Amino acid sequence: MLVQLLLYLPKDAASVPLARRVLDTALAAVDVTEQCRADIGLALSEACANVVTHATEAERYEVKVSAEDRQCVIEVFNTGGAVDHRRLVQPLADPRSERGRGLHIIRSVMDVAEVAAGPAGGMMVRMIKKLVFAPK
Repeated sequence: MLVQLLLYLPKDAASVPLARRVLDTALAAVDVTEQCRADIGLALSEACANVVTHATEAERYEVKVSAEDRQCVIEVFNTGGAVDHRRLVQPLADPRSERGRGLHIIRSVMDVAEVAAGPAGGMMVRMIKKLVFAPK
């Protein structure tokens, strides 16, 4: 196991960059390249921002990270108040829109991105990225 994290975060905009910094620091410590960390950080930020914006009934959310076997698995989930996750898999209605791009961004930088119903009526985003390590 390279990295294992479990973060319980308040549903507050300030928690988004905090989650990103914690994960980036952990991945940097095990020599994941800057570009790979940037992709993972962007995806994590988008998933966390979706919770902060859309999970109206949630007071907090969780980020679970497991990095092993050359891949990083991230799950971001909340309890209650999620948007209809089926709507999140639709194509962008207007590609110039400032809203509704989060899942599309996540899918563009991660190898796998899945949205599913989470615990207690909430939502979960599960993302996987193959890790790239800096040469030694």
